[in-house]
Amino acid sequence: MEMPVSGTEPVVDVETQRAIEALLTEFAYRVDHGQADRVHELFTPDATLSTPAFVLKSRDEIEERFKARAKDTSRRTRHFWSNLHLSREGETIVAVTNAMTVVAPEGVAPLMMGGSSRDVCVERDGRWAFQSRALTMIFEGRLSSEAHP
Repeated sequence: MEMPVSGTEPVVDVETQRAIEALLTEFAYRVDHGQADRVHELFTPDATLSTPAFVLKSRDEIEERFKARAKDTSRRTRHFWSNLHLSREGETIVAVTNAMTVVAPEGVAPLMMGGSSRDVCVERDGRWAFQSRALTMIFEGRLSSEAHP
């Protein structure tokens, strides 16, 4: 079964859509649940990851960054994605989502950030992986300290 992505773009089959959704969700789960040291496994060797705070240019750099992050047990985050839009570019699938992150360091009012993520995903050896992830920040701000004891 194929699922239309938009009125003018090609379609992706449901199995591919579910695989991309699972990849996006697994990234968030690993980062939020003490498994950031395994995030690099979701990327191709030549992958890139760019955010307003940093740019990583290989899976090795991604591994180094997220292994260091995993060591900071005081950092608490929750990542959310929604409004998935898929399109094809040759053999790759481009996934665009709205992204929301809440960072709640101990003793500090939580920081909320929202933006968009553009992910280029490829299937290699029967599994989907990120070839690139690019986050664009739209807004950020602190939640009231009254909401966080």
